[in-house]
Amino acid sequence: MRRTLAALATSSAVLMASALPAGASPTQPTSIVGFASSVTTAAYRQAVTFTGELTEGRTQDPVAGEPVRIELRPPGETAYVPVATGTTGSDGHFTITTTLPSGGYVAAVFAGDTDLAPSRSTGWTLLQAAHLPSRFVLDPTPASVPTGTPVTFSGTMQVQVDGDWQPFAGAPLTLTMEPGTSSEPNVTYATTSGDDGRFSLTEPVSETGTWSVANTLKGTYWEEWFPNSATAGYALIYGVSKTRVMKFALPSHDEAHHAYEKGLYATGEVERWNGASWVGLPYGWVDFYYRPKGSTTWHRDYTAQTDAYGAFRNIVGIHLGTADWQARVRTDADTLAATSTGTVTSTLTDQTHFAAAAIYRTSSKSSFEGRVTDWHNGQVSFSTLRGLKVRLYYRARGSKTWHAYKTATLGRNGAFSFSASKGKKYYFKVVFPTQGVYRTSTSRTL
Repeated sequence: MRRTLAALATSSAVLMASALPAGASPTQPTSIVGFASSVTTAAYRQAVTFTGELTEGRTQDPVAGEPVRIELRPPGETAYVPVATGTTGSDGHFTITTTLPSGGYVAAVFAGDTDLAPSRSTGWTLLQAAHLPSRFVLDPTPASVPTGTPVTFSGTMQVQVDGDWQPFAGAPLTLTMEPGTSSEPNVTYATTSGDDGRFSLTEPVSETGTWSVANTLKGTYWEEWFPNSATAGYALIYGVSKTRVMKFALPSHDEAHHAYEKGLYATGEVERWNGASWVGLPYGWVDFYYRPKGSTTWHRDYTAQTDAYGAFRNIVGIHLGTADWQARVRTDADTLAATSTGTVTSTLTDQTHFAAAAIYRTSSKSSFEGRVTDWHNGQVSFSTLRGLKVRLYYRARGSKTWHAYKTATLGRNGAFSFSASKGKKYYFKVVFPTQGVYRTSTSRTL
């Protein structure tokens, strides 16, 4: 190693050495000065020459015969990586020519030795790299798999050089799965293209989603890369899930008109198997079925859609009497059918009302007519009540005791009529007694 050092008297050298701590070794600071690049914009496979000078920090004398390396901090990264090495000449200068994997921050680094301290240049930045047309050539993927099935996403990253498509090595790549529902976040995986431009990631398909690959690093494309921004899609892959109804409930009792006005709601939760665990089924379809008491036939009712977490709440139809209910998950492109375990029983009764009741008296007899309905105050009617019974009661004037007298059958639209051999000395009322699901009601006193 050739260095120019100031001559020192032997006695001075001895005195200086004796002043140093035992085992200490004096090191000279160094500097890399005049660091420069032959280009300000790098092109793909272009030879770039870096020059500079290594000097001693105090005297500024050149340092000869020492290794210097060129380091690059690629875009999006925080660490520098070595890309080339060279050696200083007799004048301390170095010239190092290499090709770069991308643009970015470039520095010259001297690692130091026993009597020279390490140093690095103040840094130099390559401007935006000259871009090349870029594309992905993807390998096929299945259109549908059971959830949890590993699927290989592979292909080749290519750039166009002089009209010819060639593989591109070392490109940071991001594989992205975008779920079929907007309420869930995207899932990403990172890889790098190999020497032949190839890449391959095998990941489980845990749900239905659209898969794509892009030359990005943590979702970001950097202008200092040689390839142009490129994206390609594998399209939609259905992750077909087993399902189960975790919860299903209906009110055990209600009155039909109240249920109609306020809504009779079925509630519950549906889960799907994602290959590793049970999770909520988002936006799946659930059909409600009912079976009247004593029947063996199931009838389809209303339909609900689960929310982003697999829960549902939806009205069901008004069916008088007692019925068993089931919730059934509908088969879809990525959903297997499931039925709630057991049944939920619900009973709907129906209130009644005397829409009309009139009396016509003479001194010795009375006649009555009227109509009983389940319609009241503008609410919908669920039955004509035809064929059901009403009873006529009487009490003498001055008495508080009612006596059953006659029974009549309701006709069309709930109409009834009576005749009685009792005249003006009596009061009357008509009673509709509870019959099956129909609640009792009483006319005004006649």
